[in-house]
Amino acid sequence: METNVLVADRSDRGKLRFTGEQRAWFLHQILTQAFEDIKPGESREAAMITAHGRMTGYLEALATQEAIVAHFEPGLKETFPEAIRRYVFATRVEIDDVSDELGLVLIAGEGWRELAQTAVPVPRIHETHSLGVPAGYAWVDRDYVSDALTNLQQAGARPTTEEELEAIRIEHGVPRWGKEMDSKTLPQEAGIDERAVHYDKGCYLGQEAMAKIHFRGKVNRRVVKLEAEGPLKTGTELSLDDKKVGSVTSAANGRALALVNQAVETGSQLAAGDVQAKVVA
Repeated sequence: METNVLVADRSDRGKLRFTGEQRAWFLHQILTQAFEDIKPGESREAAMITAHGRMTGYLEALATQEAIVAHFEPGLKETFPEAIRRYVFATRVEIDDVSDELGLVLIAGEGWRELAQTAVPVPRIHETHSLGVPAGYAWVDRDYVSDALTNLQQAGARPTTEEELEAIRIEHGVPRWGKEMDSKTLPQEAGIDERAVHYDKGCYLGQEAMAKIHFRGKVNRRVVKLEAEGPLKTGTELSLDDKKVGSVTSAANGRALALVNQAVETGSQLAAGDVQAKVVA
């Protein structure tokens, strides 16, 4: 049976497993999202930030009966695990890098969950907002990834490429670490705070900076969607009335995401080299 569901192997993402009786409390103290009330089967997105609010990493986490597992972009593998371990101190939590032990299969499209539950009989499945369309991840043992992909394709899913997934993400305006987010970015600039920052929980690393921005001020930059008749290239400077206002961070098929000055309004026509790009959202 053919479906509109896409499937891809994303096992190259970094993965950590948090165990120990204080695992949820620990994450609650150092990440922007609430974790003390997380229940098995629930997932959360969260950022880790500095005392000044700049991001040091971004992850998606899933609670199981015995642990909390989290995954993040491959580009964070070298720095993120050590950055988190730095705050353990005497907390009763153990952090294991399971990047090589566990695999991740991305399933995207309407009906993804039903297909996943049928073709990948594992309980470790969670929703993801990383594409802007209905989608989720299935955690499987690394040795089972190939079988999981085969089962999903036999159930009607279509294998896809990272290029196609990027085009979907860009079309729907979803920021990604290494593109619209890096160590210089505030969560509010990337627009992830609505789903990854909990403004009502108690003190955590960088909480004061988040509160000041949220309740008293605003950020100077924001992520916008662009459309153009010609090709747009990542890294291209954007200007308005001959004044630089930002740069393209992701591009595909005449669409792009860009980090621009907050004053740039939707509908503005920006110069991107020799191409004119319209801010559509």
